[in-house]
Amino acid sequence: MNHHSAVTAHAPTITNENGFQTKSVVTLSSAHLFHDTFTAFLPPLIPLLIERLSLLKIEAGLLLIFLQWPSLLQPVIGHLADRINLKTLVLIAPAVTAIAMSLLGVTNSYILVVFLLIIAGLSSSTLHAMAPAMVGKLSGEKLGYGMSTWMTGGELGVMLGPLLITTIITLFGVRYTPWLMLLGLAFSLFLTISLRNISFKPQSLGKNTSHVVFKDVSRIIIPLTGIIITRALLRSAAEVYLPVYLTERGTSLWLAGASLTFLQGFGILGTILAGFLNERLGTRTIMLISTLTAPLFMFSFLSTTGWIQVTSLALLGVTSIMMLPVGMVVVQENFPHHRSFMNGLYLAILFATGAFASLLMGGLSDLLGTHQAFLWSTFICILGVPFIFLLPKTIKQPVI
Repeated sequence: MNHHSAVTAHAPTITNENGFQTKSVVTLSSAHLFHDTFTAFLPPLIPLLIERLSLLKIEAGLLLIFLQWPSLLQPVIGHLADRINLKTLVLIAPAVTAIAMSLLGVTNSYILVVFLLIIAGLSSSTLHAMAPAMVGKLSGEKLGYGMSTWMTGGELGVMLGPLLITTIITLFGVRYTPWLMLLGLAFSLFLTISLRNISFKPQSLGKNTSHVVFKDVSRIIIPLTGIIITRALLRSAAEVYLPVYLTERGTSLWLAGASLTFLQGFGILGTILAGFLNERLGTRTIMLISTLTAPLFMFSFLSTTGWIQVTSLALLGVTSIMMLPVGMVVVQENFPHHRSFMNGLYLAILFATGAFASLLMGGLSDLLGTHQAFLWSTFICILGVPFIFLLPKTIKQPVI
């Protein structure tokens, strides 16, 4: 009896041996889409908040930190979710986040903005710590497909959020943005109805499984952390500072912003491709492809113009994102009885490293220039290759 069969035997939500429950996986992934659509409201609202609240740039820059810092609680939330049925928190997360983020546009106090962002951040942490673990359980043997489906939902949300909020403000005015919370409320109701027969009850952990997890956690987390740290500057360059780089080179602000949507659109293709290839090539190979090719395409983007540069940006979007879903596969395959905790720990490291990398990339850009900072991000990313080979080749989680 392999480890997948053991997971299936303990989880009442899996109705077919090693089966992929498409409807439930897609439903949870659509929750990711709706939720991340609302968290993506913040970047387009920052210029408005700077003007309305007379903020310094550093005060505006801290807003993203207030939204992301609750992600450090994800391991705690995941640890509880492995022992207590916290299904309700997943169901209400889109509604809570929608309410908080939809009110940002009409808020006249910096303290209230911070409070709303912390609420949205806590709601986001509960969803991201628990829902991917549930998707993993519902994916059976096809864990790679499940994680890429989950990630695709989030990438779509990040793309659609800025378009939605700017369209509403342009057509109707900022005072109408609170009405957008109705979308989140409606989706939480839909989620509650759709998942009413899906149990989030934690599976039996058996004896001594906590000892097994905490004994072996460093075997997985240390190499994953090395990979995350070495690729963080490149991801920050691509996802945060790309518009800055392009506007410094004379590109219009609209086209620079559109380039970010273009990059994220191809990122969706990357998450789908990662799930497809993971079932055939394995997680190590996918991570190696991502770690070696993403810096190559970033270097090509920095060194070329015209259609070659556009193509390089598209391929950068595809390859740079591929590591994220297979990282979730690694932690969930190796710790099937502690999926929520390990997934929360992985994402907490990912989010915290990303926030620090954004500050570091800004400092390097001020010190060296944006072009040179982008170049350094490519060299540092390649340093992650040795960490890939430190990941275990096979799953060593004992069957319980």
